[in-house]
Amino acid sequence: LVKYLKLKFKKSIQDLELITLKVITQTLEMVTKDHQETTKETSKKSKTNLKSLLSQNGCINGSSAKIIETRDKDYLMYEVVCVKNSTKFVVKCNEESCSK
Repeated sequence: LVKYLKLKFKKSIQDLELITLKVITQTLEMVTKDHQETTKETSKKSKTNLKSLLSQNGCINGSSAKIIETRDKDYLMYEVVCVKNSTKFVVKCNEESCSK
């Protein structure tokens, strides 16, 4: 009887470990997917705002913008090179607007 109970207990623990692993995996997948979608949407909106700011400054053709890594993910920072004016500057963009 003791052997049987030990085997049943061991099987229950293994089942519980598998369930826990599945729940953790599913949660990580959901969180990662949500984060990727949010980042993608923020990036898309900031690019639109960036294009508008560059247009206002006459930096359309031949300009480039490289994302600068930041700790705060509420906004994106770009290093912009405006070929027409031969200038280089940093632009900070959030979902609503961009500024030099």
